[in-house]
Amino acid sequence: MTIEQFAQTFSVNVRRDSCGESIIPGKPRKEKRPEDRSHIFLYSEDEKTFGVLLTFSTARRWNSVRERLVAAGFTLGQKGDREGTLLFDPTDSRQANAAIREAGIRVTTEAMRNRGRNSALVRRTTPIAEGFVF
Repeated sequence: MTIEQFAQTFSVNVRRDSCGESIIPGKPRKEKRPEDRSHIFLYSEDEKTFGVLLTFSTARRWNSVRERLVAAGFTLGQKGDREGTLLFDPTDSRQANAAIREAGIRVTTEAMRNRGRNSALVRRTTPIAEGFVF
């Protein structure tokens, strides 16, 4: 599974980092570069393993999230004081959803992706008040 297929399956957005690699950025959104945020990335060349880089402001938060994800079947890739990398199987929906949640990645909906087309359709088919026409 490629990162683009993963993004389409779980309704998240892909961005390029400063090196040109595709990643799925999460929090904190105030960071200027996408790779400075928590994010999901392709770890192995055979596209069977993804990684999630998690960054937190406290060691306590990182330790609790790390323990929870390792218990869910993640493999610890790199361990720092307040950040680290965990590896997971992108075809396992429980692990994928846990990685998305813990990285703080926004999940988009089809209505948001196709906002222009859907809003026009809603305007034509949903009456707000009787006798009211757009």
